[in-house]
Amino acid sequence: MVLAGIAPVAALGDLTADPARIEEMTYDLCTFERALGSEERTAAATYIATAMEERGLSVSTGRFSYSNCYFDPSLALSSNIIGVREGASDRIVVICAHYDTAVPGTPGADDNAAGVATMLEVARILNTTPLNHTVYFIAFGGEETGLDGSRRWLADNPDLHDRIVAAINLDCIASGDRLLTTALPQHRWILGALPPSECIEETPERLLDIARGDEHAFRALGIPVLRLYERDSYAIIHTPDDRPERLNYTLAAECAGIVAGTALRIDVAGEVPEVDLRIENGTVVFRTSGDTPVEVIVDGASLGVLPSGSVTLPGGSHVVQAVTYGHTGARAVATATGEGVEIVPPVVSGSGITIPWGDKTGQDDAHRGDFTFATIPLSYRLDRPEEVVRVDGYLDGILIRDLEEGQTVIPVPGPHSFTVVAYGADDAVLGTDRTDFSLRNAGMIELDGGLLQVDETGGVICSASARTYTYNYTPGEIYHITVGCDYQDTADVFLRTAEFRVDGPGGQKSEYRFFDVPVLNDSRRGEIGFWLELEGRGTYCWTVSCSEGEWEAAETGSLVLR
Repeated sequence: MVLAGIAPVAALGDLTADPARIEEMTYDLCTFERALGSEERTAAATYIATAMEERGLSVSTGRFSYSNCYFDPSLALSSNIIGVREGASDRIVVICAHYDTAVPGTPGADDNAAGVATMLEVARILNTTPLNHTVYFIAFGGEETGLDGSRRWLADNPDLHDRIVAAINLDCIASGDRLLTTALPQHRWILGALPPSECIEETPERLLDIARGDEHAFRALGIPVLRLYERDSYAIIHTPDDRPERLNYTLAAECAGIVAGTALRIDVAGEVPEVDLRIENGTVVFRTSGDTPVEVIVDGASLGVLPSGSVTLPGGSHVVQAVTYGHTGARAVATATGEGVEIVPPVVSGSGITIPWGDKTGQDDAHRGDFTFATIPLSYRLDRPEEVVRVDGYLDGILIRDLEEGQTVIPVPGPHSFTVVAYGADDAVLGTDRTDFSLRNAGMIELDGGLLQVDETGGVICSASARTYTYNYTPGEIYHITVGCDYQDTADVFLRTAEFRVDGPGGQKSEYRFFDVPVLNDSRRGEIGFWLELEGRGTYCWTVSCSEGEWEAAETGSLVLR
């Protein structure tokens, strides 16, 4: 549907976006190689930072490692470039776009140089406008490698989460003649702030689609976020054909005006809604002022927007939150703690209803039950829909009555179960189905597992070093342990083999061997390592060792999860 907002873009007056500026910056960014491992990423980041400073922003850079290159750390680093426009209050609006590319040798014009250029144009046209909210303009690195930049920025700034009113992500916004936008049901209030435009429409979120952007990092934390994009370029992104001369810069300018208008519309102080919450005999009951939708959160897991009385808690003590928003993002939260009741889903033979994804034999990889993105659709298919009166769902034992197909939930990381029951007339059970799935944190933490050295200068000297790390345990988090191997060859020793090894938890090991060929200088460096996907708190150790002949050295490193 075409969206009709509250204030038209024309109301911005002289804050009109300039297509020529966006085009120029898009061409400039496409001159930089911005893929993983490219040395020109630093130059691209510097270009963006300079453009932010020219637009009056306070600029900082957050560097992070997203691919370990032990002996060439500059290639392992990417950067988030953050430009801040201070407002009169501590409330924050984030406008973001990623600047990296997926494949070396591709210009990445629509994906996503034009998105960055459009974000910078928004910063320019808002430069002299007084604002209540502080605006963060962020060019994220590492999006193409798993949303590394956005995840890292959010992880490094937990004190900002509750202050963020909304985030707007620009990703592929300059092909064709129409923009698409999507937001979770609990955050649809943002759509009401969009200025009306004939070239923008809301589309349903394809939650199991592989095409995901930095908006998912915000969604995983419950932060309201809107994505603006188009699908006209999907056939050419990540290819050499994604060139700047193919783009529609008038559409990009329209996008900039829409984003600026949205930022201004939610910049006013809105009325804070009211919400009352209680738990009656295990059932979640709430009341709000007006007809604002309510998001139900049970023990940290969002069940999405649901009506009062539709959720019944299983046995045990539970913490429930009811969250609702005003028209400009003012947030109200009610919290209650209460006991659940014994709930047993009915079991019948037959298959009147099926779940199309999950841990089931024969599922293709796109529909298996191992998710790394937090928003999960509670989907089902009915064999005889004309006979079905209602469908109930059970997420980890939590009963959701009259479950809508595709209800969006945001579970906590870890294993989960999902059951659906189809009812006919007189509450007759027509069929049930169950699947198991897991949500794991796609964020990967790189750890320096140690350094091993074999030096033949003046004889053989072996040395090993490692260290201990302490982190808070997060279910589903993955650790990549990398050990550097440094072999210095001289004419003093030859016809020997230098061995490097790491032994990790659960029998994991990795080895590297260098054979010393006479006459040749065989000095070299390399890496060995392993992955850790741990299931609980504790201390996990690894041993690094190296040897040549009778000389050897070893050291132990460890990861302590609290």
